[in-house]
Amino acid sequence: MLKDAPFHIVYSTGENEPIEFFFDALLESTNFDLGLGFFSSTGINVLSAGFAYFIHRGGKVRIIINDILSKKDKEAIENGINTTNSYFEDNILNNIKTLAKTLSKQDEHFFKCLSFLISKNRIEFLATIPANNKGGIAHNKYGIFTDNFGNKVVFNGSANFSQTALLNNIESISCYKSWSESESEIKRLNYFEDIFNKTWNGESENIKIIPIQKVENYIHETFGTSNIEELVEEEKRLIKSYGSDRIKEKIEKLYSYDSTNFPSQKANEESLSYNSEPRFPFPDGPRQYQKEAYQNWQENDFYGIFAMATGTGKTITSLNCVLNEYQKTGKYNVLILVPTLALVEQWKTEIIKFNFKKYILVSGSTNWHDELSIYKANYRWRKIEENLIIISTYPSFSNPKFLNLFKSFQKNFAIIADEAHNIGAPSIKAAFKQLTCKKRIALSATPKRIYDPEGTRELEMFFKDEEPYCYSYSLEKAIDKKFLTPYFYYPLIVPLEDYEMEEYIKISKRLLRFFNAETGTFLKSQDAEKLLLRRKRIIHKAINKLDAYSRIVKELNDNNKLKYCFTFAPEGDFYGDNSFEDFNNIIDRFIIEVINTCPEANVNSYTSKDSPSERTDKLRGFAEGKIDILFTMKAIDEGVDIPRAEVGIFTSSTGNPRQFIQRRGRLLRKHPEKKYATIYDMIVIPNSSGTEGRKYFKMESSLVATELRRVGYFASLSENFYDSKHTLDDIMKKYNLNLDTIIKELQL
Repeated sequence: MLKDAPFHIVYSTGENEPIEFFFDALLESTNFDLGLGFFSSTGINVLSAGFAYFIHRGGKVRIIINDILSKKDKEAIENGINTTNSYFEDNILNNIKTLAKTLSKQDEHFFKCLSFLISKNRIEFLATIPANNKGGIAHNKYGIFTDNFGNKVVFNGSANFSQTALLNNIESISCYKSWSESESEIKRLNYFEDIFNKTWNGESENIKIIPIQKVENYIHETFGTSNIEELVEEEKRLIKSYGSDRIKEKIEKLYSYDSTNFPSQKANEESLSYNSEPRFPFPDGPRQYQKEAYQNWQENDFYGIFAMATGTGKTITSLNCVLNEYQKTGKYNVLILVPTLALVEQWKTEIIKFNFKKYILVSGSTNWHDELSIYKANYRWRKIEENLIIISTYPSFSNPKFLNLFKSFQKNFAIIADEAHNIGAPSIKAAFKQLTCKKRIALSATPKRIYDPEGTRELEMFFKDEEPYCYSYSLEKAIDKKFLTPYFYYPLIVPLEDYEMEEYIKISKRLLRFFNAETGTFLKSQDAEKLLLRRKRIIHKAINKLDAYSRIVKELNDNNKLKYCFTFAPEGDFYGDNSFEDFNNIIDRFIIEVINTCPEANVNSYTSKDSPSERTDKLRGFAEGKIDILFTMKAIDEGVDIPRAEVGIFTSSTGNPRQFIQRRGRLLRKHPEKKYATIYDMIVIPNSSGTEGRKYFKMESSLVATELRRVGYFASLSENFYDSKHTLDDIMKKYNLNLDTIIKELQL
């Protein structure tokens, strides 16, 4: 990468030759943006010594030509005389034709390289002239080299970018690096990058863009299309004709290995064809249900909700739809929306597996604006609609800057909304109303927004779908078809301590005036919501969960199963407990319990406070068995893949079906070494005395039934359903409840 090259601040004759800068930069780069000035063979053919190597590594080039005017042309513009674009384009073309008559071998090799890039759509040209008589264009020569890791090196200098200037140092060039710690150096780099992007996007008021398709056509027709193997061999033969011994040595290092490292022409062409085309990532192709999902989506006029259980491959199913459309049209233009940064990276991994090579990541941590501005400029001014996948977080999607850019070229884009239940949020709904995309897919294990029927209706309206939905794939079916791992489920009853029970009863009695005993519901009231939230916190943070957790950990350790264990914990501190003044945070207290019970266990936490790289490292450490127990709160509720997880301990009670469905799904993903998963679920049921009155009992019964919905979800498909049911017998009898009835109601 560029960081590995020994770049200097300034290059001049004698000590640091300017030409060496370009060799070093080409060797390590994959993209080269060049503000050329005047187009001539001596303008950039000095780069041909390493140009074929740059091309072989997949390099791409953009060139701005901004010095195409004769003295007469400039006077015409200043006097307001109209001159056609074709006139200026013909000027450049005539220059090229004149040069073609007197080319050296190096010149010819350089133009062959350009022709190859043109044939592969890996080079773009842009010419500019002053828009009016307000002034000219600076002709300083500058450029930006970029590698695969996003590192950048910028150079600039007033020297003519020619062979004579670079070899004989008529003038010097300066170099700026993106990884520099110098603030002034970064500012200079950003300055030149901004100049290039604004010029390329046509955002400067003082310039006019001139199309030069004739130039591209002429180069391609005149110099043909060599294959990359021929260009590399030709470059190796030309080494002897270049410059000083130091330059020759640097070039020779590029090809110091045996030529057999380069593929044959036939193999190379086959490889290039295979590697350049999007394809399904697995040799057996899509599963039958993934084919059915695409067929249903087609039949629903390319609208639909895919209600698929967590872990059944929603991502691959939707990308297979994109692939099928690409195979029909030769194009892919998709906006993918996700709730978290982790999912941005996860989707990026998946689209790379499908060999969709052109993508832009949109979030608060990426420089997406410039990339999308370039795409917009090509779409608007050059009438080029390139293949592109945009992966954005929902917050960045609703950003007006993004929406304004996207709306300008959204016409042929499809939308995939992952974890689509997020669309019900007000800002996201407002953003969606501005879209006109004709192809839409919503992905969610739980399309219905809990407690928000209006949000659910809007989701269904936008994707023109309703239950039973365009495509559904249940958890029961996925387990039965062995696409997900079977699991055992163990609910554990956790009692409240006396001080917790006292506070719980006090709050409950205040709640009675908001409770409708006939309907079993609470009146809508902010006071009632506040009281319910306070009581919920007592349940979430019951101190006896620590003892229950210790027993689970000891049992797992005694059975040699304390490995690949995820623990879902509540946020904050334990309720009303100050026995560990310095370690009252819930996760910290659980970690202490592990240390006291099994001091040899390796424990860590995965939270929103971790940086993306820290999260990646922790998940990798967990998957490799270096971390035995990983604690989390909400950081992996949506979408993060952890197929190695075998044991889940749920210490956090939640009445939201979406959360516990997502968490169960994290554990059921298939892994070659995982035969089944195990879930421990802590159930806090207050030990009411029964003397509080009939209305109080009715209220408690309603709340216990809500808590047991989660148990019903988990137990109904577990391998040990009747064990779970037996554990809850006493509670069911006390509150006149029936687990079978609760499960049936969930299935309606």
